[in-house]
Amino acid sequence: MTVDFQALAPDRESVESVVATGPSGLLLGRGPGGPVTLRLFRPQPTRLFLAVPDYMRWLVAFRAMCLGAHLSVLARDHREWLSLADTIRACGGTIDLLHTPENVPGQGRPFRPSLIVDEVGAIGPTHRLGAWQAVAHVGDPASSRAVSELRNSDVVMVSSLDGRTGENLRRAYALPASQVKSASGLGETEVALATVRRIARVAMPPSPTEFRLLFSPGS
Repeated sequence: MTVDFQALAPDRESVESVVATGPSGLLLGRGPGGPVTLRLFRPQPTRLFLAVPDYMRWLVAFRAMCLGAHLSVLARDHREWLSLADTIRACGGTIDLLHTPENVPGQGRPFRPSLIVDEVGAIGPTHRLGAWQAVAHVGDPASSRAVSELRNSDVVMVSSLDGRTGENLRRAYALPASQVKSASGLGETEVALATVRRIARVAMPPSPTEFRLLFSPGS
């Protein structure tokens, strides 16, 4: 199963596809062809593997909330998420900070999807997810078991392709070495978005509004 994302050139009528896509999704940033969106919420569940800095996790969570998603964060230390939780609630969203998955929703709805951010490995590949629900598993793509974890994910977002990360991605998703090389050397606000036989380089900085709300709330 593939997750759909695309690069749209704003001044073109034609679509320069990275992967086949639907009409909408979670806006991630800009690729070589224009804005890149990810269909995170679908009638079937989605598994996302995240290996990005904390602020990018916040951006994914905040943008999912802007689509109407309820957030469930599974973390050992909730202190790192308290500021984001306050902002989400102030914006009218909902978020639960949890230690275990017992109170995670069983599924989402088309206009009320469910995003689970799993920092503790509580939602494994055999854990049953529902419709309109996505889990973002925070992991290490360079670890010895990463290839198996990546293969169990529909899409991967990483902020570095150094070391074994690039090789593990290539093995997990049958990526040509040339594609992995073209997406390497990522900048500070760039990520590589990968799925089976596809990889895209995406610039993912916070918007001015996101920066004000999430990273300078006192300004």
